[in-house]
Amino acid sequence: MALVSKILGDCPSCGRKDGYGIVNVSGNTLNRGCLSCRHWDRTPLPALDKKVIYLDQYFYSHAFRGSHPSFVEAKGLIQEVAASQLAVAPYSNVHEDETHLWSPEKRDDLMKFIKQTSAGHRFNPEYQVQITQIANAFGAFLKRDSTEAKIIKSDALPDDLNDWDDYLWIDVPAFKPDVEKIRSSKTEAVASLMDLFEEWAARSSTFDQDVKDELRGGQRSYTKSYVEYAKRIANGEIHAMFDSPVASQIVETLMHYDGTRLPATIRMQRIQAFFESEYFENVPLERISSEFFALLRHRLRLGAYRNKTKAQSKFKGFFYDVRFIAAYAPYCDAMVVDALMHSWATDPLIDLPRKFGTRFFSRTNWGEFLDYLRGILRSKSDEVAAALRLIHPSSYKVPEWISRGIL
Repeated sequence: MALVSKILGDCPSCGRKDGYGIVNVSGNTLNRGCLSCRHWDRTPLPALDKKVIYLDQYFYSHAFRGSHPSFVEAKGLIQEVAASQLAVAPYSNVHEDETHLWSPEKRDDLMKFIKQTSAGHRFNPEYQVQITQIANAFGAFLKRDSTEAKIIKSDALPDDLNDWDDYLWIDVPAFKPDVEKIRSSKTEAVASLMDLFEEWAARSSTFDQDVKDELRGGQRSYTKSYVEYAKRIANGEIHAMFDSPVASQIVETLMHYDGTRLPATIRMQRIQAFFESEYFENVPLERISSEFFALLRHRLRLGAYRNKTKAQSKFKGFFYDVRFIAAYAPYCDAMVVDALMHSWATDPLIDLPRKFGTRFFSRTNWGEFLDYLRGILRSKSDEVAAALRLIHPSSYKVPEWISRGIL
């Protein structure tokens, strides 16, 4: 006996009237069975290769409000390509952080809207992507493999991304962070950034030198965080394992390599050598983030953002934008961002489309984005179209256990 969700007709085995139909979609298999007997059919579905699209908070905010026709049209196309199993728009922990900054009466509805648009698909948390990328680079460093970073989609995306989506998905409520802490940290970060503008504008360095400088700053941050973490542990502060910065946990992870074979001093020296190498410089998240800040320095030298009041408004979401682009751009086929981030990501000094093949869209090229989505729809194969007709038959009956709300 199966919990049939869509009745297709009488059971071919026991003959129960209106007892046979679709049970669910699991992995790449359509399951059909009977409400009474053990009759069960498994139909394999064609393999999928879904496009991965990152929709930033800017998009979701406008689509959620529904006040701009262009966003409403794009939302409809995104839902259509997702329903056709041709693309997926996972959400991330950055979406969760930014959504928590909304007013209490709207934030839950917005997060629900984001999850519904994503059909429950989620990127791995950015800190996990960061740890994985650095661990991969450190492993290559130890083996003296190529210094070029390998982009492995499973580092940022769930393994079942290309499974066929079922009719239903389970929403697991996320941990609710300290909203006031997020808000104050964001304000402080932007204020600290503004304080650097005059100094950066006066420097005579080149873009490449600034990238190196930003990377060195990251190296120092990792070392400093770990030293503070180690001191806390030595002083008996066990909770340091849970509330220390991610940077310290990354170094702690690297310290476990050859932990039983090499003394701690040698392992730490080796980590320092890694941080000063091309292996670390080519870690995608570190490289992209450093290039964005280097581009900011470059534009300041050219005279941009002289009005501090206007700049503060323009850069209020800068850190969040850099976070998700640096973490997820290498794994996406397309990203929808605001106009500022679009111009930066495609700037010749950074040029993420060339490096990773990721297409960037914003209001400045909205027509291209809509054409991109329509092109995905046109790419649907005959095999996928036939499978969709099986999964979503034109006529069926709703079983009693659903219509009566038994479950």
